[in-house]
Amino acid sequence: MKDKLKISEVRLLLFSVFVLSLCGIIYELVLGSLAAYLLGNPVQQYSITIGVFLSSMGLGSYLSRFLRKDLLKDFIIIEAALGFAGGVSVLILSYLFSFSPYYFLLHLFFLIIIGALVGLEIPLITRIIKKYGPFKNIISNVLTLDYMGGLAGAVLFPLVLFPFIGRLLTGITVGIINIIIALLLIRRIDYSGKRKSDYMLPLLALIILFILAFNSDTITGFLQKRLYYDDIVFSKRSEFQEIVLTRNGGDFRLYLDGSLQFSTFDEYRYHEMLIHPAMTINRSRIKEILILGGGDGIAAREVLKYGNVKNITLVELDPVIIELARSNSSMKMINGNSLNNAGVKVIIGDAFSFLAKNRKSYDVIVADFPDPHDETITKLYTVEFFGFVKRSLRRGGIFITQSTSPLFAREAFWCINKTLRKVFKTVIPYHIYIPTFGDWGFNLASPDNLDIKEIKIENKTKYLFFSKETFLNSMHFPEDTKADLVEINTFNRPVLYGYYLKGWKTTDY
Repeated sequence: MKDKLKISEVRLLLFSVFVLSLCGIIYELVLGSLAAYLLGNPVQQYSITIGVFLSSMGLGSYLSRFLRKDLLKDFIIIEAALGFAGGVSVLILSYLFSFSPYYFLLHLFFLIIIGALVGLEIPLITRIIKKYGPFKNIISNVLTLDYMGGLAGAVLFPLVLFPFIGRLLTGITVGIINIIIALLLIRRIDYSGKRKSDYMLPLLALIILFILAFNSDTITGFLQKRLYYDDIVFSKRSEFQEIVLTRNGGDFRLYLDGSLQFSTFDEYRYHEMLIHPAMTINRSRIKEILILGGGDGIAAREVLKYGNVKNITLVELDPVIIELARSNSSMKMINGNSLNNAGVKVIIGDAFSFLAKNRKSYDVIVADFPDPHDETITKLYTVEFFGFVKRSLRRGGIFITQSTSPLFAREAFWCINKTLRKVFKTVIPYHIYIPTFGDWGFNLASPDNLDIKEIKIENKTKYLFFSKETFLNSMHFPEDTKADLVEINTFNRPVLYGYYLKGWKTTDY
């Protein structure tokens, strides 16, 4: 490298610090979100990702001491290698996940490689421009731009890149930016030993990433087919989750972030047992219904079977799910076009916030939430949330919530039950067998005394599975699903999350 850099060259190098820091934090977030999506348990996956990535950056910083000649050329090679590795990481990991039992090790491998390459950057760039001004100013400028780039990347990924172009194209795009910076440095900075052949590897990597970028939709479709096996009817990344609707013959399946939500083969079992126990107790008094979650419209379909219901309010966080349920012909067939019914009012918003502010009362409240597989959803099974539910029920009102599997996640199920008993006077646990889910549990609760023998069924043709006998039998729990000693789940101490993870980790399902 020549002895003295031009001011314009120093400025270019400092600018590259900002851009490369931005790229580095996005790689970290992309890999963390991919692991959370494929493996679940986002807190654990992000914690491991951040820890391994930062320690790998430390490894890269240590290894930088062994680079002594042609520092600028080494820096350019590192940027090109980083861009290519980061650009193809999501593609390779997504492809290998469907058949490799060593996915987590591959995830760690990419974290270490990318983290180490990112860690090499700051020591090298500092040494390259150390002759330009006092050392304290050099360090100050480099670290300031590095931290600013990290902030920019942390904001761009969740607000712009991930929602609008997805995980795969984000990784490829950031990789392209990395390589363009490398090419720009080759062209604009005059360093010793500079040759035209220096362009070769960065250009080759750039061409490969551009080819992948232009074919990203095709690649995404291919990867989804490997992951879901069935034909994909609908696929979209919303602000909150990955939404995929598949079809295999007459069986439609909805997946949110890779987790199965329903199969039309047997969803009637789940939804009938979620809705009808509450609707057939004190039936004549039931006029106002609140459904929390249930954006697919199937729970609303079951409620609409009762002519005495005046209004149904449905609160769903994700507007894309609502649009799918209202406009997709397959979904409208499944949910009976329920969300386009004049008697159904849809509110887009968070159920916790809605109930915290709500002052209206309802005869029946139904919680059709996903399982508590992360701490965000766990708040919907807390004492505080159930307190909001109780406040929103009329006298004699009933609340029903799905409560995961009492067989596969036994402690989680009884934790929800015990938390409900902290709030409600009457709590009735019950469970049924659903072929695509296995043994599945629910909890029915009321602030008043309930006589479940008051269930009255006038038209049995409304139901494929539910009956008074089925419901009474569902309250029997065999020895392997009976209550465990568990703690109450609170907003401040979400123990349910740990119970849930413990339960599902011990099963092959």
